[in-house]
Amino acid sequence: MAMESAFEGGWPRRVAIVGLGLIGGSLALAAKRFRPETSVIGVDFPEVLSRALGRGAIDAGVPPERLEAAVAEADLVVLATPILTILKLLDRVVPALKPGAVVTDVGSTKLEICRAAGAAMGGAPEGAVFVGGHPLAGSEAQGIEHAQPLLFENALYVLTPPQPDAPRGREGAAALRGFLESLGALVVELEPERHDQIVAYTSHLPQLLAVALVNVVGARGHLDWAAGGFRDLTRVAASPFGLWRDILSTNAPRVRAALEALIDELQALKGQLEALEEREGTNELRRAFERAARFRKALPVRPKGLLRPCAEVAVWVPDRPGALAEITAAVARAGVNIKDIELLKVREGLGGTFRLGFETPQDAQRVVEALQRLGYESWVLP
Repeated sequence: MAMESAFEGGWPRRVAIVGLGLIGGSLALAAKRFRPETSVIGVDFPEVLSRALGRGAIDAGVPPERLEAAVAEADLVVLATPILTILKLLDRVVPALKPGAVVTDVGSTKLEICRAAGAAMGGAPEGAVFVGGHPLAGSEAQGIEHAQPLLFENALYVLTPPQPDAPRGREGAAALRGFLESLGALVVELEPERHDQIVAYTSHLPQLLAVALVNVVGARGHLDWAAGGFRDLTRVAASPFGLWRDILSTNAPRVRAALEALIDELQALKGQLEALEEREGTNELRRAFERAARFRKALPVRPKGLLRPCAEVAVWVPDRPGALAEITAAVARAGVNIKDIELLKVREGLGGTFRLGFETPQDAQRVVEALQRLGYESWVLP
């Protein structure tokens, strides 16, 4: 089968998703929402498949022992398992692909996966390609229960495509980009090593910092006094170690370098604090604060990234007169004040996704309950 026919009209007719957790389940739900005719096959354990079928995320479920049969007829195969499992699955998945198929992953590190995929693809059928992927839309909440069809709306989605001298690879990357953009994602391309360097600082370092900070404060018995700022700063400390073990083990050299840079910065702040205590001057410490303020103001605010404020709600607003007014009225009746509102995505004839910002997580939860009673699809953003 020619490569072009695998993604007819820019959309895969049959998708196999291996792993139906938060990301895999959300991809399945998104595909079914925006192209219901797409056949989505899920591969996972029976209890997960049952919940995915109950949510309408998949058309059929296949247990892990029948993985090869599940991917054999798929135009697109998505490996949405933990990273070390992805590395093990490649040797099973690649020989089972059909000619012209595209296989991708959602791993949070890319260098080891892309190297392993490059080796495995030597035994791939004609025209089949691997394109690495990483959606920057995850959270500490895991499982098909937390999957959402609009998770990728306005979210950055990194692709690490094959080399430019592989024309089939470029065609596969373009086809995958079109699929992901149809789900609302903002697709960017990075080299695998560059990707891993960036996330070491923007994702993996904050995770370890949150773990260290909570442990320092908790060990001294001060958590009862921690206010909202502390909670926002340390939210990701609740993430499960099982997820982070694979991430950190496959990006350890770059994470160590990021930790060393942070330690140097903390040591510098310690010295500046000692000078302040001795009334010897505040210039260096002031410059550190001012530099941080400039960097903070330069943060992009439109795309969803790796860390999010805690009191936000996403709501799907159908394309009909008065829908938005009805939503804001419901928020007012709930006794909650909207602090921020942003239109994330509009789909002509269908509607759009709005992000609503609130003062506290309790306010956000109250709003979700009020909107769901009215039949609006909404949820607290993780």
